Amino acid sequence: MGPHEGEHQEETAHDQDGQPDEPVDAAPGDGDTHDCDSEAEGPEERPRGGHEAHNRLPRKVVSSPAAPVITGRKRSYRVWPHRRAVAEREEIGETQILAALLGVAEMVGGVSDIDELVALIARVTPGLVRVDRCAILAYDEASREFRTIGSFAPGMRRTPFDGLRIPEAEIPWLAQRLIALRLPAILKASSGEAGLSPALQQRLSLKSALVVPLATRGRFLGLLWLDDTRSPHYFTSEEINIVQGVGAQVAIALDGANLAEQLDLERHRIESLVAAFADGLVVADREMRIVSIDAGAEALVGWQTSEVRGRRMQEVFEISEAEASVGWTKDHRGFNSAAKELRLRARDGNAVECMAQAVAVRTADGDTVEILYALRRKPGTRGYEDRVLESIDGLTEIHTVEPPE
Repeated sequence: MGPHEGEHQEETAHDQDGQPDEPVDAAPGDGDTHDCDSEAEGPEERPRGGHEAHNRLPRKVVSSPAAPVITGRKRSYRVWPHRRAVAEREEIGETQILAALLGVAEMVGGVSDIDELVALIARVTPGLVRVDRCAILAYDEASREFRTIGSFAPGMRRTPFDGLRIPEAEIPWLAQRLIALRLPAILKASSGEAGLSPALQQRLSLKSALVVPLATRGRFLGLLWLDDTRSPHYFTSEEINIVQGVGAQVAIALDGANLAEQLDLERHRIESLVAAFADGLVVADREMRIVSIDAGAEALVGWQTSEVRGRRMQEVFEISEAEASVGWTKDHRGFNSAAKELRLRARDGNAVECMAQAVAVRTADGDTVEILYALRRKPGTRGYEDRVLESIDGLTEIHTVEPPE
């Protein structure tokens, strides 16, 4: 196996005085010597006597360019490029594994761009289990298929996983194990236990692979794939546990990204509904403290969310508590909120006449958590933005008048 990027390589050449170089000390209990990171290497033990105590020669090493470093918020972790051979299992200590897992956890909490985070995790994970390829595939419940969102292979800008979409129906056994049972799977091409179609095996050049489900909060989100492009790899139980730990962090990151995407979608839906049925929307909590003011309401009354967040409706708009409260009316369908005619104080002090319909947002238990005020201006009412534009037009007319001779 070739030397690792950023690690020392031993030489057996003799010095000019005929003394051979001293070999690297082996770890306790190991029969073979092993390399170690120059940064993690401890001080050498001094000889206790004899000829070597007076003629001790330093070890000769050949160092390749330093491996890249992934920096978290508090720590930096070295990442092996894997352009050559991947470290043997005995060369990866528990401290390094723990540091890598902590680094992944810090990246999940500190990297906001999900694409960047996935690329970093795909880059880091293979070195923990002595393989050289990794892919992360997300699961789409609507289309019932897996699609690649990040992958890494040594010395390749693009991997066979790039652009890959795998329908659930194409891998029934693997999909059943991952989605329904939430269990990892080991795929072996030589034994007929691949679980993939022949075309997919040929595309991926499958030898052996470890596939771990990505799930959190009861939802299945995708899979984490690890394999080696050089030879079939035997995955130990310890390596499977390590990959499952990484997979748990990946699942948390994907879940957070999905929640953020859903939140943005819901926000756009509300904006579309408000634009269709009202001129603006003011959101307040159950104590009538303002939470947000949308763009339409801002154009109407001039107040921005940053100016009035946390202040009461009565204080900002100079209305009574009864006017700010939800009005109710009863018809054949039951109780419904009733619209009120209000005069709201705008930012410039002028009153804006509008119709306001307050709607209570309730939890499943019936508790009110927010109140939505849908504002519709009365015919002929000028809003704050209209008055600002008129004043700007007036200034333009003043400047266009020719000065007297």
